[in-house]
Amino acid sequence: MPEKVQKIKVQGVCLDHGLEDPDPKIPYELKPIEAYTTKPGVAELCHLLGSGELNQRSAQAAAWHLNNGMSWEELANKRIHHLIGPDTPYFSRQELQVAYKAAEYAKEVEKARKKGDSSSSYTTVSEGN
Repeated sequence: MPEKVQKIKVQGVCLDHGLEDPDPKIPYELKPIEAYTTKPGVAELCHLLGSGELNQRSAQAAAWHLNNGMSWEELANKRIHHLIGPDTPYFSRQELQVAYKAAEYAKEVEKARKKGDSSSSYTTVSEGN
């Protein structure tokens, strides 16, 4: 209903590395992913996250790789700086392994869709694969 404002919680990813963290006090506009980016694999990656087939952390790493061109090495070297104690990795090794598989899968699915090959069968990405 256009007249009502509703609050909903959604899993999401930042599509542009380096932007400020989202703030729940700021109203955000929902729009189709294609209106924001047309980079290969990004829309399918968001679909995997939204359908629960991919965890948020791995989706984030894959999104920065696909949309911002961050290398897997850059993502592996990304650190969280703590005031007290040593820096810790931003992504775990497992999150990056799943992210890599998800990014490759998402690009292949989108490529097949563009070719009109709906008969192709793909196995889903999961943390156990």
